[in-house]
Amino acid sequence: MTEIHCEAEFDLGVTSAIYGKSGVGKSTVLRMIAGLEKADAGLIQFQDEVWFDDSKKTNRPIAARNIGFVFQDFNLFPNMTVEGNLKYASVSGKKISKETMHLMEVTELTKLLKSYPRELSGGEKQRVSIVRALCQNPKFLLLDEPFSALDDESIGDLMYEIKVIQKEIGTTVIVVSHRKDVILEMADSVVHMQNGQTIVQGPPSAILKKKF
Repeated sequence: MTEIHCEAEFDLGVTSAIYGKSGVGKSTVLRMIAGLEKADAGLIQFQDEVWFDDSKKTNRPIAARNIGFVFQDFNLFPNMTVEGNLKYASVSGKKISKETMHLMEVTELTKLLKSYPRELSGGEKQRVSIVRALCQNPKFLLLDEPFSALDDESIGDLMYEIKVIQKEIGTTVIVVSHRKDVILEMADSVVHMQNGQTIVQGPPSAILKKKF
């Protein structure tokens, strides 16, 4: 198993990316930030809140980190309609908030509320997944290879939707991708990982032109 050493700082309210070839640990870093996997050592901190510190035996619970996570396989409940998926993820668990309905309108998904995941295209599933991840107003939206199953036109549409949502609610986005074109379009900053560790961080236009 590859050891992972990631040293990075992510600015709030913008989109950052983690880039690298398959198997370098990009998705694992996201899962550690979310608390879905525990790091062996190191520090994860959000402003003044310490989420993980091995030296002090601190490991903040997943729910207390207030993170929205979008997986590359959509992870929607197949036996629930879009409306049901959103209600399940809502703060109350019973109704869709006005804020979520607004995001549904912004992303032109209100017409799909009564549809089941099997009736949606890949792009529609991913857009619903993103809106569902935002139901509890998370501090971070983590996107793990969100475009892997989509065609170029759908990718362009989804990138636009993410920018619209981010402008609406000001959330911090961290996206994992192995595609340079996606990162150049989406991100303000990129962490380049290689052989399980961070080798450089900076603006995509500068970092992605380098050869390592």
